Amino acid sequence: MQQTLCESCTFFVTTIEYRPTLQAQRDDAQRKGQVGRQKIFDGLLDRLANEAS
Repeated sequence: MQQTLCESCTFFVTTIEYRPTLQAQRDDAQRKGQVGRQKIFDGLLDRLANEAS
């Protein structure tokens, strides 16, 4: 879970510019069967989508 240390922090903030990177990390977690890591990135991507709408 070291790879998501910052992303899982409640103070972590990101912007739409990082969406491709977050999506790639999410897809990598899915390929590797890392469900917890995938959920972290799913949440970040969902927040970005909600902010954009």
